[in-house]
Amino acid sequence: MKTNLLYCLFLINSFVVSAQITTTRMNEFKIEMSSNDVLKLMGNKPAAIADDTEFKVKQKGIEYTVYVGKGYLSGEEDISYLKSISTTSKAIKTISGLGVGNSLEDLWKAYSDKYTVYVNKATENTREFTIEDEENGTRLTFYLKKEIVIKIEINSYNPEECFL
Repeated sequence: MKTNLLYCLFLINSFVVSAQITTTRMNEFKIEMSSNDVLKLMGNKPAAIADDTEFKVKQKGIEYTVYVGKGYLSGEEDISYLKSISTTSKAIKTISGLGVGNSLEDLWKAYSDKYTVYVNKATENTREFTIEDEENGTRLTFYLKKEIVIKIEINSYNPEECFL
């Protein structure tokens, strides 16, 4: 009985530890991964992904919204890759242990000393708390309503794609 309980706790802990968000990934989905790699994670269903497509996918019980598009990546133009991914699931957290349901105050405590943080008032009722990872060319954005996180999104931003 004790062995079964320890085994169950180990499985739960390994799932929680693997359910993580960084500035470049949400679990297995990594910003800038190829559309073919996204398909492999989805079990090759659908058979192909059209560029500039946003779609919902469920992986290991967590729902994501994924956006695949073409852009300038690694010195090559018109490469199709994962440009953004978001979730509203409470089952996935950042390495700092924060996610949907946490407060703006929690975000400030965890990130303001370590990162350049931007807080924008998107609309009357929502805010955006954004961490910019210049080294990786990504932004991790927490969307808040009434000062509580309701959605987390990672976006690729490639300065080389910005033309004047």
